[in-house]
Amino acid sequence: MKFCIVKAIALNISLLLILFVAQSGFISAQDDLLEGVKPSSLEALAKVLERPDDSVKVVTLKLLCWENRNSDPDKAIEYGQMAVSLAKSLNLKMELSDSYNRLGIAYRNKGRYAQALECYFNGLEISRTHGFDKHLAFQYNNLADLYNRLGLYGRAIEFGKRAMEYAQKVNDDYTLAYIYNIMGTIYKNKNELDSALNCFAHSLELRQKIGYNQGIATSHLNIGSIELLREQYSKSLQSIQTAIDLYSPKNDLQGIAIAYYYKGQLYNKLGNFNNAIYCFDESLKYNESFKNLTVSRDCYNGLAYAYAQKKLFDKAYYFSSKATEINDSISLSQYVERLTQLTEALKYEETLNLQKEREKALAERLDFQRNIIKLYIAIIILLALIVGLVIYFYIKRAKDIRLLQAQRDEINMLNSTKDRFFSILAHDLKNQLTSIVTIAQMVKDKSLAIGDDGLIELSRRLYALGFATNDLLENVLSWIKSQGKQVIARKSNIDLKEFIDRVILTQKPAAEIKSVAINNKVEPGISIHTDADMLSTVIRNLISNAIKFSNAGGRVDVFALQKGNHVEISITDYGVGMPRETTDRLFNTLESLTQPGTMNEQGSGLGLIICNQLVTDLGGQIKVTSEPQRGSTFTVSLPHVS
Repeated sequence: MKFCIVKAIALNISLLLILFVAQSGFISAQDDLLEGVKPSSLEALAKVLERPDDSVKVVTLKLLCWENRNSDPDKAIEYGQMAVSLAKSLNLKMELSDSYNRLGIAYRNKGRYAQALECYFNGLEISRTHGFDKHLAFQYNNLADLYNRLGLYGRAIEFGKRAMEYAQKVNDDYTLAYIYNIMGTIYKNKNELDSALNCFAHSLELRQKIGYNQGIATSHLNIGSIELLREQYSKSLQSIQTAIDLYSPKNDLQGIAIAYYYKGQLYNKLGNFNNAIYCFDESLKYNESFKNLTVSRDCYNGLAYAYAQKKLFDKAYYFSSKATEINDSISLSQYVERLTQLTEALKYEETLNLQKEREKALAERLDFQRNIIKLYIAIIILLALIVGLVIYFYIKRAKDIRLLQAQRDEINMLNSTKDRFFSILAHDLKNQLTSIVTIAQMVKDKSLAIGDDGLIELSRRLYALGFATNDLLENVLSWIKSQGKQVIARKSNIDLKEFIDRVILTQKPAAEIKSVAINNKVEPGISIHTDADMLSTVIRNLISNAIKFSNAGGRVDVFALQKGNHVEISITDYGVGMPRETTDRLFNTLESLTQPGTMNEQGSGLGLIICNQLVTDLGGQIKVTSEPQRGSTFTVSLPHVS
């Protein structure tokens, strides 16, 4: 009797120790998959279910659900449902969140994705509400896995990254290993093999670090699948066989089934069809308890290929038909599951938004009193700054305005003084030069009367120089007026031929010095409505310019042509001409007077600039064509023909 009592006490103590170790594993990660717990211990755990409902019983149910998820998913679902129900009744929030997560995995292994999604979302809501970061990491990871299975890779990566954030936050290598494994699977399905292999390698490293053999097997299997895709058959075979050797002691039927499928694929690639058939048969045998349709379909396709290569076409056809039949079933199932998934995703997003609104409202209530005081202080400081800035800028602006007004008045006064000075100086010089020209004319006339050839030539030179200087001064005076906006057009009808004759007459003395003939070739009857003085200045300057650059004994021709509502007046010489770069800058600015090659002797450059300004004021334009050693043509185009 005493022996029985002692035995019972020892059994209870051992059960409690097992539960304590297992529960620690649950809370720290997602259990260590009962590493080291033997089947006999699991049978002992099952006896705990006979005890009254308490937290230990919930933990036991979770353990049994997790341990059976790969070997007997139906039994795992049963235990998971019991764990959820009991955790609800005992109001154990952390255990309830974890129970939903494990039950979802069991549903996933049975291919019941809608129920799996519902479990994940329920657990996720509890974990987010109560801040269970470790559970959040696994729940987001499982959502990533499920979305990956449904082919929604973008959403799967999004959930995987969220899972990784929480796992890194709690520094949990066990959870991180799972997440890297799922991320690798997603990248593999997206055919991003480098990223997939990198994730699987990280997962293997972490699992080796914590000594999780079943996870190590999965990582080796995943790496082997990538090596198979890269046609690294020797490495792939070694990785797959390592996975099988590690799965077998744990009786992980699903892992073994998938490993044998990959091994069969590898032998098909190598042309070893007998070994391939054996591996596919083994995969189907281990898959029998799960009835994973995808594994079955892929194995049937592999068998069909192997038998076809062996020329056993009846068997090849048989397995091909079975694969097609399952594929049709999968297509329909996936269609239904995708619709369900979209509905559940919408539900999740609505729940997430509602939770965010609740958190926001709570934060606003907690911070209101503190923030309102800060707000008042900030408003007062801001108003004081604004008032100070307004006063500062008002004073500064008023000061700047006064300074600018004084500077403008000073500049206007200086400009006015300058213009008056230049105007007086130009008129005084003009009067003096007019006297010089008059005296030169008288000397020339007296010289002609006396008949002294030397004196005649000297008087002619004196007259030409005085006339040219007077012409230059006239240009300067015109420029001063144009800069001061003193030029006002007074238009009238002008007979162009007579007008040109009068202008030519003023240029005769300069032309006679070089024996240059000036020919008025304007047809009678052409008239123009414009300002006579302004046009006279333009034509006089252009003829004077043509004389200066004509060869001795040459000629200058003046033409006029009526074109529509415009008249074109052309002055052509046959002298030295100009290169293209010189003509391009003739009418630019006063700066052109200092450029090499510009026609600037005796004020020609200034005269051309004045001409261009006057023609522009009259609404016309000047064009020039010239070739070196062939002469130049200046064409003035003015509007209004009458």
